[in-house]
Amino acid sequence: METEKVISVPIKELPHLKVILAGWYNFLKDSYDQKKIDASAFKDSLKTSVVYNIDSDQIELLLSGTEQLLQNFRKNLS
Repeated sequence: METEKVISVPIKELPHLKVILAGWYNFLKDSYDQKKIDASAFKDSLKTSVVYNIDSDQIELLLSGTEQLLQNFRKNLS
């Protein structure tokens, strides 16, 4: 089993957060529907942390999943 990885996505404005979360959800749902990930991976990857950095007044989105899943998401965004 592959180990979990986390990528940090800096967010400048709140509407951007909604767009990225919607894209992440759609990507995960498509991956699950195409049987590229199982139900457990789908459920675990939906648990996305949002961190507020008070020093820089910036929000960071932490997306987690296997390295392959995160690479596929990056390709999907391109």
